[in-house]
Amino acid sequence: MEQPERPINGIPGAERRKHKRFRVQNGSFAALCPQFSVLGQITDISSGGLAFRYVASEERSKESSQLSILLTDGSFCFDKIPFETIWDSPMPGDFSFGAITLRQCGVQFGALTHSQRLDLQYFMGHYSMGKGYVAYSDDVRDKARGG
Repeated sequence: MEQPERPINGIPGAERRKHKRFRVQNGSFAALCPQFSVLGQITDISSGGLAFRYVASEERSKESSQLSILLTDGSFCFDKIPFETIWDSPMPGDFSFGAITLRQCGVQFGALTHSQRLDLQYFMGHYSMGKGYVAYSDDVRDKARGG
């Protein structure tokens, strides 16, 4: 489900995003650190941030400043990604049972190291769904990291 459009400076249809977003394959998750306090399914990603949905049973802690991107099959894990929460809201018309709600959250990545940018490009190239993204091969990523 796409996040409802929010007007910018009262202008409906104005786009905030600087980076093209791509849907991701099923099994792609974001986990807020420390201790994976929130784990949610990634809905889309760009070089500037991502959106994910999660089940909340209590107010989310604002202490998290890093997140991890991982796949359920264990084949990929990219952690210690700095981020800032841009929005976090209940998903309209979706599951709710007492204090348990389904929420969606959008985050903007903080300053990434060169190695982190390569990992993000690798993830987007191999695990996103959509035209227009060129995947880096394992060899290119390893050489760029000095490996």
